[in-house]
Amino acid sequence: MKTLLVPVDFTSTSDNAVNFSVEWAKKYLYERIILLRSFYSSMYENMIMSADFSSVNEEYLNKKREDEKKILNDLCKDLAEKTGEGIRVQTAVSELPLVRSIIQVIKSENPEMILLGSDTTHANNEAFVAGNAIAIARISPVRVLIVPESYQYQPVEKALVPVDYKTVSSLNKINRLGTSPRWHDVELLVLNVDAMQRHLNPDEKFKEAENNLHDYLKNFKHEIYYEAEKNVIDGILNFKKIKEAQLMIALPGVHSFLYSLTHKSVSEALYRKCQLPVMILK
Repeated sequence: MKTLLVPVDFTSTSDNAVNFSVEWAKKYLYERIILLRSFYSSMYENMIMSADFSSVNEEYLNKKREDEKKILNDLCKDLAEKTGEGIRVQTAVSELPLVRSIIQVIKSENPEMILLGSDTTHANNEAFVAGNAIAIARISPVRVLIVPESYQYQPVEKALVPVDYKTVSSLNKINRLGTSPRWHDVELLVLNVDAMQRHLNPDEKFKEAENNLHDYLKNFKHEIYYEAEKNVIDGILNFKKIKEAQLMIALPGVHSFLYSLTHKSVSEALYRKCQLPVMILK
């Protein structure tokens, strides 16, 4: 069963991701959406200062869990109405920390993708899922889609694909998307940040990498673009055609955009500035 996993925390960021998941699931023929809520409490929340506070603390946590379970069930019912009969919506709860909860559900339910909301304004301190987006993207064995909180769903007609020519072979993972007929008409805007402008006078190695790129993407309509920018992230986010795209696809690999994504200083820049949904392939 083709499954989409959506961790939730009942914030506006999370709600936007849930709404986005409805349209995405319909478009790409998902059969099931799982809404996951982690009830893990921090050490600070569980700290008991004295015996007098023990029962109060326990009662508070139990009441909080029951209230959130009701919110989760109501959200599930609401989502089921929006998706219609073709998509099954269900909930999952866990007492484990969020990242471990996600790994557990991946093992038991085998989702194809995780969909997360991101808090680009950093205004919502309650957006716990958004705050863990980078950690989730790094450890997930399945692809991850990160959706900015202010982004409303748009059909993907063009996707921006940042590529490092040292890892052109990772483009082969895009072909897995091609197994869905809904991806056949997507145009790929392939971007190489070429600070040395080698594309203006390419040597044989550069030409070979470019030819390999075309070969890997032969099943997709695509075009290669170059940006002469020393900072890779700036080159990507300031790309002149980025506003034409409805999705950014990040590839795995040591020299890839995903590798930059998992490093704190660079990931913070992307996480706060990128206005496109980012799909991280695995």
